[in-house]
Amino acid sequence: MADKTKIEWCDSTVNPIMGCGGCELYPKPGAILTAIDTELKTRIEGWKKGLAREVFRELIDVAWQDLLEKIGEPLSGHTNEMTTTNIWHLRTQFADRVKNQFGGKLSFAALWAVESQITCYAAKLHLNKGRSIVNPTRNVHAGHALTFETVTQFPGRVSDMADEVDLRGADRPDKPWLNGLPRLVFVSDMGDALTRKTDFPFLQRELAATQSENGLKHLWLWLTKRPGLMRLYADRVGGLPRNYCAMTTVTSMKTLHRVDELRDVNAQCRGLSVEPLWSSVADEIDLRGIDWVIVGGESGKLGVVREFHVEWALELKQKCEQQGVAFFVKQLGKCPVLRGEPFRLNAPKGDDWTEWSDDLQTREVPEYFHYYRAAGVPSPSALFSC
Repeated sequence: MADKTKIEWCDSTVNPIMGCGGCELYPKPGAILTAIDTELKTRIEGWKKGLAREVFRELIDVAWQDLLEKIGEPLSGHTNEMTTTNIWHLRTQFADRVKNQFGGKLSFAALWAVESQITCYAAKLHLNKGRSIVNPTRNVHAGHALTFETVTQFPGRVSDMADEVDLRGADRPDKPWLNGLPRLVFVSDMGDALTRKTDFPFLQRELAATQSENGLKHLWLWLTKRPGLMRLYADRVGGLPRNYCAMTTVTSMKTLHRVDELRDVNAQCRGLSVEPLWSSVADEIDLRGIDWVIVGGESGKLGVVREFHVEWALELKQKCEQQGVAFFVKQLGKCPVLRGEPFRLNAPKGDDWTEWSDDLQTREVPEYFHYYRAAGVPSPSALFSC
């Protein structure tokens, strides 16, 4: 649990479950290997489909034998299987193999082919703090899952967060756009709590704390890339309580279907995290039933992250204004582009809005957030959707 966060659109984060079953930001191994083959076939004469899998399989076998020699027995979380975690940890060795076989100039291309596929911030923290096949003696950082694929329950975190001090009326000097609001708690910034239906009973027990006397003082912003599962969970509990904002992520046209699925969630408030945005979506996105749109560019290593065209944000802003949807620009990312040219910023993530033009300096929250507690803290009986 993190009591305070730098994320611009909330005050705190909480993770009853850490880890994730994968998404476009943290693809399955097969998708990563296919992307590597596709990229290297355009650069290397003689590269064939399936070669990335062959090379990584050999690298994993070698690393596994080294692991056994170093520590004798694998620890929980270690595996000699083809996983996204193992691919990431062996990416440098993979690049070296490509360099040795096909020439040194292709080493960067091989490394880029891997790193450009794995862009999830939460996943990268786990990759740096969890189990590693190439560093088998490394301890897992406290509070993290063994690996990002190892979806793990952490009981008690939501209850602890519910007991945090009420922030309504408090001054947020670093986030003045949140002044006057209850504490905004981002649920699941370090994974997806809705990866598995088998976690529903656990979630129902844990999230009961959000309806405690203290929990009712806060607003809980629950983000998932699986809004279909959120709908099933909401139906199970008779609808999400009114101090929830049901949210999902959109990254491109390929994930717009999530907006339709989110509309089916029995909730009083709904929001979209359109981050990282990889393409224009304003023409096709349907904002009916949506209360909030947060937009942002991709952060990460220069040369790996995708471009974020500022025009995409301005298009979304115009659509939100037309339809009465609160609009929030979180960051412009590592590689913002304006009118076809790099938009040079000092902030590494492009999150210092004093560097932006006036038309981008927009950080709104839904009106719902303001009137939720307009008459005090609602009683538990008044908190559920109809």
